[in-house]
Amino acid sequence: MQYSFHNNPEFHVWDQDSYDSIDINALYQNSWMARYLKQGDKILDLGCGPGYGVKVLERHGYEVLGVDLNHELVTRARAHGLNVIEKDAVDAVREMGEHYDFFCMSDFVEHIPLEVVFAICSEVSKLPAKKLFLCTPNLDSMMGFKFWFHMPTHVNAMHPYVIRQMLEKMNYKIIEEWSEYGNLPGRGWKLKIRCWILDKLFGPTQARLFHGGANICFVAESKS
Repeated sequence: MQYSFHNNPEFHVWDQDSYDSIDINALYQNSWMARYLKQGDKILDLGCGPGYGVKVLERHGYEVLGVDLNHELVTRARAHGLNVIEKDAVDAVREMGEHYDFFCMSDFVEHIPLEVVFAICSEVSKLPAKKLFLCTPNLDSMMGFKFWFHMPTHVNAMHPYVIRQMLEKMNYKIIEEWSEYGNLPGRGWKLKIRCWILDKLFGPTQARLFHGGANICFVAESKS
């Protein structure tokens, strides 16, 4: 019996070809986009996959280009009228980076070798006052470990500490860091009580595994 993934083994368990079911406004308002993008920003979406993020940004009036090496996903995105090209992410930054203000790496770095992540971030760091969004499974939480094993093609495990050190050594200013999807619920005193209970049960170090969500996110700005 033969199995085929259309000549490319990359696939995503959450991907249901759901272009028409995307809640454009909710995804925009509940993400980094509404907080950090300003009118007129141009975005290069690296490792854009089927282009869901490209669709959200285009619908909100931004100039955005999606870049991916997966021929099947690029073909799907273009069939839906999205501005996506088949190109290596490092080459895209080198050749077109000056034209863009914001570089998005959402659910991407875990699918590529560590040296490629370094190369992309290094190229962006050479451009003055550019912003970078990076989102990947949070290996400082139980939810993050769960998400990591959802995907058989994850090859690069980057702990938040490693990402933080990489960005700082490349002369980025980290504007914000947060986790999302499955965080310990509550705010204010309710959250403090939950954290206190976990600390008492497991100790401060082990309790941290239950605090964070499935993803760790960074927004950073180049200083060059």
